[in-house]
Amino acid sequence: MWSDGVAVLSVTSALVIARLLEIHLVGAPVSLFLCAAMFSAWFGGLRPGLLAMALSLLGFIYYFVTPTYSFAVEIDEIPRIIMFALSALFVVLLSAAQRSAVQELRRTNEALQEENAERKRAEHALEDLAGKLIYAQEEERSRIGRELHDHISQTLGVLTIKIDQLRARAEMTPDIEAALDRLRLNTTDITDDVHRLSHRLHSSTLDYLGLAPALQKLVSEFSERHGISITFAHASLPAKLPSEVALCLFRVAEEALTNIAKHSHARSASVYVTGATDGIHLTFEDEGTGFDMTTPASKAGLGFVSMRERVRVLHGTIHVDSAPSRGTRIDAWVPPV
Repeated sequence: MWSDGVAVLSVTSALVIARLLEIHLVGAPVSLFLCAAMFSAWFGGLRPGLLAMALSLLGFIYYFVTPTYSFAVEIDEIPRIIMFALSALFVVLLSAAQRSAVQELRRTNEALQEENAERKRAEHALEDLAGKLIYAQEEERSRIGRELHDHISQTLGVLTIKIDQLRARAEMTPDIEAALDRLRLNTTDITDDVHRLSHRLHSSTLDYLGLAPALQKLVSEFSERHGISITFAHASLPAKLPSEVALCLFRVAEEALTNIAKHSHARSASVYVTGATDGIHLTFEDEGTGFDMTTPASKAGLGFVSMRERVRVLHGTIHVDSAPSRGTRIDAWVPPV
């Protein structure tokens, strides 16, 4: 075994050097033999260390213990031999233990590195899956939005025209004409609702005009619909944002505004979107009821989960700061893509 060869070679080398130095350097044999045993135990383990110890002890007795060149030992040399043997045994055990600890630490480190690599692979797979799910969701929203706009709206438009044609007939009585007026008004309301729903499912303003106009329109419509005063400001936005970044921030804004309407009961709020060298920052603030951030329910709402997942797919962050009776602040950030 190569480790046994290392033990023999190290002891032989120590013996040769010790023979050369024994006249000039007192204690050289002991130190060199101990180094040989320690070296063997460190690189080979306990068995080569013990072999080196045994060979060193034999060499020490034969060459450096009176009478030399003999294994016969005088009585007064026995303590010296015992001390050497104990020292060598201590060095071998210590070196072998250190070697074992280093090997165990290396194995643990390799296991941790593999576990960390596996965790990163799982995170990447999860991000990829979340991205695909969000993309599929947006595709389905766009399809439904187009269907509502192109088919349902047209059908309602045709229904409105037919109602107008009925109202224009000479035989219509005032009661029937009034009923048709109400029916036409209801149809118009439904058409407006379909248009708004179509816009919420897929914002054409976001596609053609960009993030700032789309957010401005979203805030205006939301403020009018819920009677909440909302200020909107933007600054330093790039002329053209990547579509995935713009859509992510637009959906985050929708969720944040929905939470204001459903939970905060705020009468005023503010929305800010700014561009910076590190990416795009989107901030919401309201003076509503707020909530306790320490409760599990505060972190498990579908709205916050949706916002976190959308931002995480783009390697961004979202931070929510709230407290009862102190309002809520939401800071979202996505890096430049």
